[in-house]
Amino acid sequence: MDKSQHISSLLFDKKSPISNLYKKAISFNQVDTKLKKYLDLGIQDHFQLSNINNDIATIVVDSSSWATRLRYNIPVILNIMNNQLNFTAIKTIRIRVKNNL
Repeated sequence: MDKSQHISSLLFDKKSPISNLYKKAISFNQVDTKLKKYLDLGIQDHFQLSNINNDIATIVVDSSSWATRLRYNIPVILNIMNNQLNFTAIKTIRIRVKNNL
């Protein structure tokens, strides 16, 4: 008996853990796109929203220099997340540098 499944059946099966991960990734991508639109700093290609967990949003950047630029804008990012994107529970923005292995 063949237990293999087509990937689309895994992505859209509500009971599948992969489906939940897929939906979360799509949601983060949509929020990331909106955040970049509101946060017009000319660095949109250098950061990406990677996680929202409870009251913390984590943003990953290309390098430490971009991290510094983004850290200066944490109050602006919080304001956008809370007021423009309706993530009112977010109280902390974490900036992480991408680990390029």
